[in-house]
Amino acid sequence: MTHPLRLLFLAPPQAAHSPGLEYAGDLARALGVPLHVAMFTEPHGVEPPGHAVTERPDIVRDNLMSSRRKWLESESAHLQEKGVDVHPELVCASSSAVECVAYAQRVEADLIIKDIQERPGLAQRGLSALDWELLSVSPIAVLYVLPGPIQTPSKFLVAVDMESQAKGNRDNHSLIEAARHLANACGASLHVISVYDCAAASHGDLSLYEAQVQAFDALASQHGIASQHRHFIPGAPANAIHAYLQRSAYNLLVIGAADHHTQASDIGLTAEGILEDPMCSVLMIKLPADAAPQQAKRYG
Repeated sequence: MTHPLRLLFLAPPQAAHSPGLEYAGDLARALGVPLHVAMFTEPHGVEPPGHAVTERPDIVRDNLMSSRRKWLESESAHLQEKGVDVHPELVCASSSAVECVAYAQRVEADLIIKDIQERPGLAQRGLSALDWELLSVSPIAVLYVLPGPIQTPSKFLVAVDMESQAKGNRDNHSLIEAARHLANACGASLHVISVYDCAAASHGDLSLYEAQVQAFDALASQHGIASQHRHFIPGAPANAIHAYLQRSAYNLLVIGAADHHTQASDIGLTAEGILEDPMCSVLMIKLPADAAPQQAKRYG
C-alpha cells in the first residue's frame, strides 16, 4: 500500500451523505489519487418501503435507479468542488461481499472504504454481518469509517506484534510502511503500539518482557517513530488496546488481517472485540498470502 493507491468507496444503500464518503474524499485528495464511488442496486429491484403494492415493479425500479443516480451525481459534484477526482457508478448487482470484492478487483482498487453503520437498538457501533463477510473474503485492504462527526485525519495508531517478529515475521514492517504512507499524505502523526501479554508469558519472566521492549524500540527506531509516539503496554490484550483507544484521541487504527482475524498474535484475539465497539476508524490491511494460512490456523 505504499504505491499510488486506487480508492473505492462503497456507498450506503440508503443514499445518505456519510462520514465515510467525506473521509474517502479527504484521503483521495491528500494522496492525489482518483476515488471510485460505487452504489449497488439489486438487479431485479427491491420495492422501497411505503410504495403502493399496485405500482408496477418496473416503475418502482426505474424510480429507485433514478433517485440513486441523482444522489451519486450530487455527491460527486460536492467532492469535485473540493478538488477530488471522482468516478461514480451505479452498479446493477447485489451488495453481497462477493459482488463488492469482484467490483473492487475490476476497478483495480487497493483500498475499500466503507461506513460502519449504526446498529438500531444497540448502544455500541460495530461491524454488520456483511462487513465481517467483506473482511473475510476480500484480498484488498478495508477501511471502516466510524459514524459521527467528520474528523480530519491527524493522528494514526498502528498495532504491531513483537511475538511474531521474534519468529522472523516481517509483517510489522509492512504495516508501519503502509501506515506511514497514509500518515505522511494526510499530515498526520504516526504512533505505534504493542501489547505484552502477561497472562501468556511465563510468570515473572522479566527477560522476555525486556527483550520485547528492546525489539519494539528497535523496530520503531528503524521506521523513525519518535520515542513519545511508542506505546508498549503490558496487560491483557483483549482489553489493553480497546482501553488505550478509549482514553486517546486517534483518528485511525491500522492492523493486519487474514481472513476473519488479524495477523498479529496478541491483537488477533481481540480484533473482533475492537471492531464490535471501535473507538476510531479502523484500517484492516491484508498481509501476504504466505503468512495467512499459518495465522488462520492459529486463530480460526
